[in-house]
Amino acid sequence: MGFKKISHKNIALPKKTKLYRQTYEKVEGIQNVHILKANTFADDYGGWFKETLRLDGQGFNVALKELGVSFRMIQANTSFLAPKTKRFWHIHPTQNEIWTTNGTILLGLIDYRPESVSYQTKMKVVLSADKCIYIPAGVAHGFMNPTQDFVTINYFTDQFFVANENTQECRIDPETVPFDFVKPELM
Repeated sequence: MGFKKISHKNIALPKKTKLYRQTYEKVEGIQNVHILKANTFADDYGGWFKETLRLDGQGFNVALKELGVSFRMIQANTSFLAPKTKRFWHIHPTQNEIWTTNGTILLGLIDYRPESVSYQTKMKVVLSADKCIYIPAGVAHGFMNPTQDFVTINYFTDQFFVANENTQECRIDPETVPFDFVKPELM
């Protein structure tokens, strides 16, 4: 998705004012980032049930395995986000993750894997309750809860969390990353 400058004979804008049309062509994504549809089912009381992950007998995610990705979950985590919470740019050198949410979050991704065919590609994702996203190691990510509601992110990793010098959570100074996925592209 992007924007294209246009003119229209039925519109007379003030000088130096530009008119844009939003484009909806498919944007190439980041290599091995997969957005998966989660199986969700309505219940009789107005709520829903979501099949978050389906694992085979060895702990590998079945949907990713079908795509050629060998993701074996060993830890599940939860992050609780207050309304309008923003967390910009962190990266995991060797840890892969699957994220899902009970609401809606805006997610920005940048591929920092030099061997990747999508190296330095940027991607915006609106992650909703009916989806999951696989984020491979070496892809920086940041997110925001754009709503007035509390939102939960459940994420599944293929490495254990450690709170020491061997942690997989490495922060990146947002001042050095020229991509604000929260702002609309025209603003």
